[in-house]
Amino acid sequence: METPTTTKNSSPEDLSDLDPRIKPFKISIPDSHLSALHQKLEHASFPDELLSHDKSQEWDMGAPLEDIKRLTTYWRDGFDWRKAERELNETVPQYVTAVSVEGFGDDVEVHFVYQRARRTVEKGGEGRAIPLLFLHGWPGSFIEVKRVLPLLTRGDEDQPTFDVVAPSLPNFGFSGGISKKGFGLAQYAESMHALMTRLGYTEYSSSSKPPTFTTN
Repeated sequence: METPTTTKNSSPEDLSDLDPRIKPFKISIPDSHLSALHQKLEHASFPDELLSHDKSQEWDMGAPLEDIKRLTTYWRDGFDWRKAERELNETVPQYVTAVSVEGFGDDVEVHFVYQRARRTVEKGGEGRAIPLLFLHGWPGSFIEVKRVLPLLTRGDEDQPTFDVVAPSLPNFGFSGGISKKGFGLAQYAESMHALMTRLGYTEYSSSSKPPTFTTN
């Protein structure tokens, strides 16, 4: 298999002609939020831990303290959020829209990556691309699609090509949070189907990681 590559300057298409409720989205975390995170990391305190001389059992009581301290140091001193934010905005076209879910109103906001197959775009919207709902798992996020997006949407005469929709499930990532009890698998499925039909897909394939769901 070819090594996946990403494409810079992957600006979102204007989908207002498709549905004016679909809006382009760019990640832009306020500086104040980043400053608050850095302060929390700077002043983090750590508990004592139960030590095990058996390396195979060191995760039995949770993450080892050494690993937590290492990750804290990296997030505080090594990780460049603005660089990561810029790279995501440049390589994956993102959108938001509010969908209707029975019992939860019509304002369940869903963030998603959407990229049509290159052959479809080049033919002015005509083609035989397969609509693909690409669902992340838990723990996980829409970022899981980043590396494979160019491969899925490129295709050729001998391989299938896909129109890829990779949402952040409600309560995850940049999608809205649900504050009412009872939002379960059926509601997740309903929200994802509402997203796909809004994009014009009444039939589609799906890909997911347990313990999420599939629908078609």
